[in-house]
Amino acid sequence: MVFERGEIVYLRHFQRDTIAGLYPLRAVRHDDRGALLWGHTGNRHFVTSLTDGRMLREVPLPEWVRSPKRLIDFEAVHSVLCWHPAGADYSIRFFFRPGGEFYAWYANLELPAVAWRSADLAGLDTVDWDLDVWIEPGRTWRWKDEEEFVERLSQPDYYWVDDEQRVREAGRAVIELVEAGKFPFDGTWTDFRPDPDWSPIASTEPPPGWDAPRRC
Repeated sequence: MVFERGEIVYLRHFQRDTIAGLYPLRAVRHDDRGALLWGHTGNRHFVTSLTDGRMLREVPLPEWVRSPKRLIDFEAVHSVLCWHPAGADYSIRFFFRPGGEFYAWYANLELPAVAWRSADLAGLDTVDWDLDVWIEPGRTWRWKDEEEFVERLSQPDYYWVDDEQRVREAGRAVIELVEAGKFPFDGTWTDFRPDPDWSPIASTEPPPGWDAPRRC
């Protein structure tokens, strides 16, 4: 299946079989090279918290995994172009300020994303591996969230990442592209502008079927 340009695609980040993030985005293009999605400033996104409002970083990992959760919504304060290369262990986010100025790349290390469609929804599923790479416009880079990643790896009974080497290899593959100035770090899409009729996706409630079983 292929996403149609402009249709809403629900990017879902999983922690094992639990949805940790739900991001309604618009398809820019989708082919055998991968999926390119756009998120507008003002979009309403959803993340998981415990029922008392605490977030993952505020809770010991065993408590987080065992406790009931709920989705909370928030408004995106920047725009984002998300490139999911087919079969890759990462996606690349292009961050734009509300006025349209590109200001950073973000390599989200993750399980290769799987596209799906039901009668009512289109989606893209992945498992977020937590460790990421932040890249400035001048192509200087740094690891992000490495301390949390290492600490969680010490609790394998609860953590949804079980292959540290694979995650780090994905990060190093991204860094090689960054340092060589190769696509997608060669200026491609840094001047991207969405279709003018793509308004923010502003619903504060997830759509029916948002919690369908994971496809990846």
